Amino acid sequence: MEKPKLTIDEMASFCKRKGFVYQNSEIYGGLSGFYDFGHLGVELKNNIKKEWWKTFVQQRDDVVGIDGSIITNPKVWKASGHVAGFTDILVDCQKCNSRFRADTLIEDKLKIPTAGMTIEGLGIEIKKHKIKCPKCGSELGQPKKFNLMFATNIGPVEGSAAYLRPETAQVIFANFKLVQENARLKLPFGIAQIGKAFRNEISPRDFLFRMREFEQMEIEYFVHPEKQDECTFIEEVLDYELNVLSAEMQKNDKKMEKMPIKQCLNKKIIKTKWHAYWLASMHKWFVDLGANAEHFRIRQHVKDELSHYALDTWDLEYEFPF
Repeated sequence: MEKPKLTIDEMASFCKRKGFVYQNSEIYGGLSGFYDFGHLGVELKNNIKKEWWKTFVQQRDDVVGIDGSIITNPKVWKASGHVAGFTDILVDCQKCNSRFRADTLIEDKLKIPTAGMTIEGLGIEIKKHKIKCPKCGSELGQPKKFNLMFATNIGPVEGSAAYLRPETAQVIFANFKLVQENARLKLPFGIAQIGKAFRNEISPRDFLFRMREFEQMEIEYFVHPEKQDECTFIEEVLDYELNVLSAEMQKNDKKMEKMPIKQCLNKKIIKTKWHAYWLASMHKWFVDLGANAEHFRIRQHVKDELSHYALDTWDLEYEFPF
């Protein structure tokens, strides 16, 4: 008899009952997209962070850590493109004024991918298929851009705008030269950081999987662009096996395939040795903690998903029971 699958609601209920995770300010009605960690949750979270920091910072000579400020000069976010381009597309209900992500509505209703669709294209799909407000069934307005960064003010004068960071990487880049000089590092090397990030999601959902306040553990590893295949540690992972779902497999509607890192490199599925090394290293870290390796896969971004600056991008994905 097949074991019944767990739902997100059942998991959220269990986490609350056992003291892992609570809805923030629940006694006042809660606040969507924000959660508090209880007496067991905070211990679990801290143990994971300590183990990650020990493995990837303290036990390595080529990675150092920093702890950057949550608020930076707003010029940082203009330079990175976040002020102009860190957006989702929202639609408003013309009756109840509820807000929804246009791409989520279309994907849920039509079961089609929306990656690469323009605002105009999303609007056409909503109108063509007569997609209504999920809450009251009324007409939806035209899609429009919505910046996901939380804005705030610095000091007593309004207009001194700043932002809560939507990711932790920018502080690493802004401090790169100082860290490199002070720590006396030579390429290749990494800078690690654990910290809070904030995204003003239009429709946070799915418990801890889409929040407005969350924590990231991140390494930015810097390699000379002409030496991306001169990976010092590649021999350690050549025989390490992963479930692989490449862009080509997705294009041809094929299932993932288990293969060693050596095969991924020989077939040029993963483009560089350093990228292959870090994918295997992160996968191994999760498995060493006790996670089931068969529930993981690495999935390559298809062309429409790639950032404009990216040579190659992979996600390490986990199959949950819901």
